[in-house]
Amino acid sequence: MKKHSLLIAASALILAALACGRLTPAPPTAIPLTAASTAALPTKALPTSPPSGTMELTLKNDSGITICSVYISYTESDSWGENWLAENEAVRSGSSRSFQVPEGSYDLRADDCEGNLVAYQMEVDLAGRMTWTLDPLQRAPVLVVNRSSREICYLYISPSDSETWGPDWMGKDTTIPAGSTRTFQVPLGTYDLRVDDCDHNPMSTQSGVNVGANGITWTLEDVEAASLTLVNQLDIPICYVLISPSDSTEWGNDWLGGETVPPGGSYTFRLPAGTYNLSARDCDGHPVSDEVYGQEITGEMTWTISP
Repeated sequence: MKKHSLLIAASALILAALACGRLTPAPPTAIPLTAASTAALPTKALPTSPPSGTMELTLKNDSGITICSVYISYTESDSWGENWLAENEAVRSGSSRSFQVPEGSYDLRADDCEGNLVAYQMEVDLAGRMTWTLDPLQRAPVLVVNRSSREICYLYISPSDSETWGPDWMGKDTTIPAGSTRTFQVPLGTYDLRVDDCDHNPMSTQSGVNVGANGITWTLEDVEAASLTLVNQLDIPICYVLISPSDSTEWGNDWLGGETVPPGGSYTFRLPAGTYNLSARDCDGHPVSDEVYGQEITGEMTWTISP
């Protein structure tokens, strides 16, 4: 799933809390190996023969940033699909662009000319005539420095109060090779950060990071890998797993990314070795066992939840 890959992997990325875009009118012990819900996925274009009912979606760009890519993807699609703007076309700040779209439920995404995420909306019901306005926001640089030996293919910058990782910020067909850097312009706020390699293995996560006016530098280095297997011996499913570095004051995002661990089931998370706080919760968000604090996770470990 393009939205929605012990780590923390659609509703918002950023960005319900980022409030990067406005649609008018209109809605811690384990790490999931798969970030299917948040990862960038293979290209899949919309049908060439759309349903007869169409509507007009107008993108109004007041963001102060030139938009070079617009993606309008069916909510149930596993891909953002193709850029709806023509080659070399751009929507400059202060201008608008209208699209004829088959009526239905969609995810919307707008990127700048460097492939960086500017705004998105998830699960939007498009009908009639609607306007998606990109508002001006004060932004600051998040400099990602890759000093590890692995290529970074997926990066998530999610508001700390969001329950999902949201879209991949890397953009289509872009990576951060070992020894390289890349800067992302992010609205001011408090975020959870995560990077994955090209096989969706989490490389690092940070929780409760404040991005102020001066921005931040996030340096990635090689660390020992570990795995944590959650075993559910309860008679109810586990719907949320929160894994947060012990020095963080925030739990961060759900690491199951919309999946569940059924009674009698298990789930293995791969994450950097370190010290973590862990919480497993039922489908109403209530802890199903005592929360664990200051747990050192190295090598291969098992976390059993029993009555």
